[in-house]
Amino acid sequence: MSDQIFDVNGADFKQKVIEESFRRAVVVDFWAAWCGPCRTLGPVLEQAVTAQGDRVALAKVDVDRNPELSVTYQVRGIPAVKIFRDGKVVREFVGALPRSEVEAILKSVVPDENDDLLKQADALAERGDAAGAADLYERVLLDRPDDERATVGLAHAFLNLKRHPRVRELAGKIQEGSPFYDRARALLKQVDYAESCGTAGGRAACEKRVAENPEDLDARFDLAVCCATEGDYAAALKEWLTIVERKKRFRDGAAKDAMVSIFHLLGQNHEIVGDYPQRLYRALY
Repeated sequence: MSDQIFDVNGADFKQKVIEESFRRAVVVDFWAAWCGPCRTLGPVLEQAVTAQGDRVALAKVDVDRNPELSVTYQVRGIPAVKIFRDGKVVREFVGALPRSEVEAILKSVVPDENDDLLKQADALAERGDAAGAADLYERVLLDRPDDERATVGLAHAFLNLKRHPRVRELAGKIQEGSPFYDRARALLKQVDYAESCGTAGGRAACEKRVAENPEDLDARFDLAVCCATEGDYAAALKEWLTIVERKKRFRDGAAKDAMVSIFHLLGQNHEIVGDYPQRLYRALY
């Protein structure tokens, strides 16, 4: 036995299985010495779990010595396998399955290394480390070139790094119907805004135009575009909302569309987005 494969009983089940499942997946094998299929499945489980590395553990329960666990987890036939994540049973099966089926089940509940890299990349991106995030997203795409989450994440990182041609290339791969489509379109719009800001003369020039004529909505729109280009989304949303409040159909709804694009880019739960969706709705209706 090891720290990856071990016996458990009623006394230590909570610690070794329930609590441990918040750190990694725990496969629980309910078995008995007299059970032929158990002897067949046991080595298969051990091989499949070992192949997964320390992302998963195997806990073995002798049902003859721990009848209370069999009752608690409604074990009616053995071998019975129950997989725990975050304190709960997330998958289970009964009988001696071939290794290929066991591995498929494990794959469905055990995050692989790429999933861990994606979480790390997302965390770096949230902290503002675009270069670090880009490196991890690229590592995922080397192994999973069609991973849309990594593709959009990398495009967003490149937006912050001002690598606009790569943003267009990556975001353009996301097709309508994908759960990442709206965010990809928002990224493409940000690249368009960067070009528009340059044409408008930059943020300082736009701020001067607005200061000289606060009613110049075109100048205010250009200012919002430049703010967004600099990543100052709070200022951009403020300016675009002002435009909508003064003229709902400005440029056929361009200010409204720009705000919605930022909502998709940052996510509805982002602190900068805040209550802007509600304020936009009130301004429009």
